[in-house]
Amino acid sequence: MRARNPAALLALLAFTACATAPGRPDAQAAAVTAPPAATTLGSGVPPLGIAPDLKLPAQQKFRLENGLSVRLVEYHRLPIVAFHLVMREAGAARDPADLPGVAGFTAAMLTEGTKNRSAFQLSDELGFLGASLTAGASMDAAYVSGAGLSRDLPRLLALLADVTMNPSFPDSDFFRVQDQRRVGLLQQRDQPGMIASKTFGKLFWGDHPYGHWIGGTEASVVKTRPDDLARFHAAHWRPGAAEIVVVGDVDAASLRAALDAAFAGWKGSDPVRPLPAEGPATTRRAVLVEKPKASQTFLILGMPGIARGDPDHVPAEVLFQVLGGGSASRLFREIREDKGYTYGLWARESAQRLGGVSYLGGGVRADATRQAIQDLLGQVKTLRDVPVPEAELADSRNAIILGLPGDFATAAGIAGKMAEQVVYSLPDDHWSTYPARVRAVSAADVQRVARRVLDVDRLCTVMVGDPEAVKPQLEGLPLGDVEVRKP
Repeated sequence: MRARNPAALLALLAFTACATAPGRPDAQAAAVTAPPAATTLGSGVPPLGIAPDLKLPAQQKFRLENGLSVRLVEYHRLPIVAFHLVMREAGAARDPADLPGVAGFTAAMLTEGTKNRSAFQLSDELGFLGASLTAGASMDAAYVSGAGLSRDLPRLLALLADVTMNPSFPDSDFFRVQDQRRVGLLQQRDQPGMIASKTFGKLFWGDHPYGHWIGGTEASVVKTRPDDLARFHAAHWRPGAAEIVVVGDVDAASLRAALDAAFAGWKGSDPVRPLPAEGPATTRRAVLVEKPKASQTFLILGMPGIARGDPDHVPAEVLFQVLGGGSASRLFREIREDKGYTYGLWARESAQRLGGVSYLGGGVRADATRQAIQDLLGQVKTLRDVPVPEAELADSRNAIILGLPGDFATAAGIAGKMAEQVVYSLPDDHWSTYPARVRAVSAADVQRVARRVLDVDRLCTVMVGDPEAVKPQLEGLPLGDVEVRKP
């Protein structure tokens, strides 16, 4: 089976989860330990219990002669292997100013044919191996991911190397993928959440490398040609800016030999890295995007956040779990359940390599737009002014920690979490120490970080809704001047 888009990664994870869920215990597999929680029949909801400790296998590191870094986690529970090849300087932040979307377009084309294999040949070989391969890009990096049986690792790495080193960007497949991307952007015109996200990104980031939509625009996609992808690939897909994470039933000596054979022809120096970009100096700004007769208003209220590697990132995660991280969060309980303005509101932090955003948002009844904004800002003020009660804080910390073991239950899951360490230059012990760092977050930490990342004086607001219903409700709200735009 060959995966040609990011959605296929979900199938890959599902495949690996099914393969690794049952099986014998293994000392090298990621595991959790926790004492059983006592329960009493007929007592209602069982107690949450004690959050488990996370025990992770060791990471082994080495570097090939061409500069490709390797990170191995031996995982011998089943005869499978999963990998993520991370390209640290090939994400959408490196898109040319006149061709936004090129990084993602380039990655999407890697599995559409090489100088040695057509797309159909790639598909046939992967199908014969029962393996999968997919490629994509985020704002901060690009990747090629895959999984298969460990006995087939040399052949699978040969396919990985071919798509990484030798994409041909054939015209027939290029124009098909180009049309798919253009149609996807056209469809987003009718999706309030996508309209709001695109508008907010440009409003907040401006000319910063993060200030464009990762998929580009309809005009930039139509303008792009195969030569543009080839130039981007040649400039940014270099072994010196790459690291491969491998998790599975393989040892270091065997892996090194297979990688040396597969990537022997990959050459090129590390591309010039961009200088760290300053975050935007935001002030209060608001945009209302017209969607006449809409029964809901889609809201995004955003403020400057923090970078992924910031020491305050863990307290920020706890903060946003308290505010809008699930059905026990304040936004869910007080704005959805108690007041019924919405089916769901959320709060989250988007922490990337060069900076981040603190978001609150979701769809609300059009006639409740004013009250919903007032309540959202009220929740922000409360978190800045009043320490979170210990019981609520403990529930939020536990929710984060209890959700972590599932991310490490499979080879693919471990590879994905290790890849995060690569993209954001996190320390090797990041995940093994993560539960303890979450447990250590205090009410004072949450309040301190709330005052840092929930700054309403730098609020950017985007609303997508019916101007006749929404605009009169905004009078007197602390949003700044409201600009009304066509979609």
